[in-house]
Amino acid sequence: GAPVSSASTTVTLLGSNAGPLKWRAASESGGIIIDISNIKMYSLASDWAWVFKLQNITPKQINKKLRKYRQ
Repeated sequence: GAPVSSASTTVTLLGSNAGPLKWRAASESGGIIIDISNIKMYSLASDWAWVFKLQNITPKQINKKLRKYRQ
């Protein structure tokens, strides 16, 4: 499922020294849009694969289960 972000969510690109990236929620139901405009493509180790590290998120399925138990 799509990640559900919070105010404490951080996104970084592994193998980059760009630091935390700007992001915004795609919708209220989940998803995240990552701004990579500050990444210098020539500085990356690979042209073919990027790995984003998302911290402080909740997978959509778990979030639904938590809401069910809290009701």
